[in-house]
Amino acid sequence: MVLGVSGVLAASVATAAYAATTANAAVAHTPTWHTILSLPGGKTPSNTVETVVATGTTSGWAFLSSSAIAYERTGSTTWKKVALPEKTGTVNVAQATSPGNVWAAYRTATGTHVDRWNGRKWSTMKSFPGQVTALSVLSPSDVWAFGGLTNKTTKLPQGVFHFNGRGWTQVTAAFQGGSAVNDRNVWAYAGTTIAHFDGRKWTQVNVAGLFPAKTPGEYTSPVLTGIIALAANNVYAIGDGPLGPHIGNGVILHYNGRAWSRAGVGGFISSVGQQAASDGTGGLWISAQNPEGPNRLFHYSAGKVTLLFLPGSTGLPTASNSVSRIPGTAAAITGGTAFNASNSASTRAVVLQYS
Repeated sequence: MVLGVSGVLAASVATAAYAATTANAAVAHTPTWHTILSLPGGKTPSNTVETVVATGTTSGWAFLSSSAIAYERTGSTTWKKVALPEKTGTVNVAQATSPGNVWAAYRTATGTHVDRWNGRKWSTMKSFPGQVTALSVLSPSDVWAFGGLTNKTTKLPQGVFHFNGRGWTQVTAAFQGGSAVNDRNVWAYAGTTIAHFDGRKWTQVNVAGLFPAKTPGEYTSPVLTGIIALAANNVYAIGDGPLGPHIGNGVILHYNGRAWSRAGVGGFISSVGQQAASDGTGGLWISAQNPEGPNRLFHYSAGKVTLLFLPGSTGLPTASNSVSRIPGTAAAITGGTAFNASNSASTRAVVLQYS
């Protein structure tokens, strides 16, 4: 078929309109961080969202820093209050496999209670005398807890425990934190040592040589603070290199199935715990301390670490205490504090979503 001049023009106009619509759609779907929960926080030191965990595209949990009440997500921007078993303390770790299988480590003055939400109610599954720094929830009957005990000399958390659906087993009294892919692929760390458990024995490697060398004016030694195992050949470790006055020297290490290497260095200071999450596209979200202010959100991708400016109500960046990937997507949520005027003014406890 041969088109006339008018037909050619019409086809060109239609093609241009389609291209413009496609381009506009691409722009409209550029992911951004936006608020999905905002609660009064009070004066500094304020109540903040300490920990978040996403369980689906519009489901998840937000745990406040000092409250017996948590917030369960019930829709895009709708939440409901749910009472926790404990009355005082802070949930500093939470992991889940589904909206009906959520686990949270509730730290109190006397230790840590590991609680489980079964879709209807919270129940205490285990009480530990020390701080639980990380959880790996593989199924309702397969959970790994890291920490739980306290080293009498260093006062640091230690220990690795496994729940098989019937009871808990202490796998080792060593290591500060960790992450499990499955029961034969478990990772843990302490100091500058990374350990791997294959279901029978632990194999250890010292990664001190992968941290930046100490320079004049820096006064601390390298230390690992977290680990996230995504697959057998894709494991990240987070740590702090030597620190100087007002300078962060965060380090990201990567295991490719054969060896560990240094993947990136950024201007953050991390703390022991579960502070990193996959971004779904080969990078990481990291909630860590900004040397010049409150906790902030950092993004790691392709060897580069970027400090993010999360939107706030007055131009001040929102602080980030915790981050969680929305399962099966490249979206994520983060919880923290939005400042209304200044660091000493009233604040709001918030959850933001990247989508």
